[in-house]
Amino acid sequence: MSKAQFIFVCTNPGNEILLKEEIKIFYPELVFSFSKKGFVTFKNTGIEYDLKTISQLQLTFATRSGIFFGKSTPETIAQDVKASGLDSENHMIHSFEIGCETDFDAAKTFGREVNEYSAEGKIVIDLISLGPNEIWFGAHSVANGCTRYPNSIVEIETPKDAISKGHLKLAQIVKLYAVKLFKGDRWLDFGCAPGGAAQYLLDNGCKVVGIDPAEVSPVLGKHKNFTHMKRSVQDLSHEDLPEEVRWIHADININPKQSIKEVLRLAKKYNRTLKGIIFTVQVVKMEYIENIEEFEDQFYDWGFNNIISRQVPAHKKEYVILATR
Repeated sequence: MSKAQFIFVCTNPGNEILLKEEIKIFYPELVFSFSKKGFVTFKNTGIEYDLKTISQLQLTFATRSGIFFGKSTPETIAQDVKASGLDSENHMIHSFEIGCETDFDAAKTFGREVNEYSAEGKIVIDLISLGPNEIWFGAHSVANGCTRYPNSIVEIETPKDAISKGHLKLAQIVKLYAVKLFKGDRWLDFGCAPGGAAQYLLDNGCKVVGIDPAEVSPVLGKHKNFTHMKRSVQDLSHEDLPEEVRWIHADININPKQSIKEVLRLAKKYNRTLKGIIFTVQVVKMEYIENIEEFEDQFYDWGFNNIISRQVPAHKKEYVILATR
């Protein structure tokens, strides 16, 4: 009898329940096995994945997922990885901690560079420290939609005067998914108040039209490349909006079913010029998890051909739809 396959999934601590619900809906063959804050494993009762097909496991609430190979310690991890059949010399290695601090030095243990940017097509061994003497290890393959950094953690220098957490959220999205920012590009920022995301874009040389009935930070009001429209998205028509918009960012505190419809309605004005939309879905109801694919389909129907639904480390009960063409 062959040994059962297990899948590991890392998630933002506190969002395990969202991940489990997503698995139950879209991957019912994966049966819950073990959970620790930020880390969950599932028994695969369906068709087994291999190190290439594991990239087909596309989870919105995962910061990293892959095939689970075993549990080890800092003293035995090198030999345990070798015994598992994983090639620690030719595969890349990512080593990271979840909910603990550890002195484990993967680079020293394996005698090579670790935590490097992983290019598409690469196999990556994941060494996940869940305690000072507890390393769970597995592997994933890098494909479209898969972040290239250990557990999706990227170094972001958030300025001391950052207006809100929206600055960090957008910075993480841009870096994790290689969104190219060009100076002078005009963005629409729906739900911009208090202005963290707009501040990030302005800091990178973009022009921003912020749309929100609420007040924004005075810092934005003083910026020459920022325009504030104190209107709600439902009240806008094409005639109210500027010409030549390249990107749309939206983080709106209304029902996502309605806000997606409104944003895509207004985006039709930019059918010639629009490169993409970064849309935040607030998961205020568990039923919105059932709508993940339905929400994506609306962006496909609009004309986008590359759509990713993911959570980044700064997210709480939310995720982003990144739609590009």
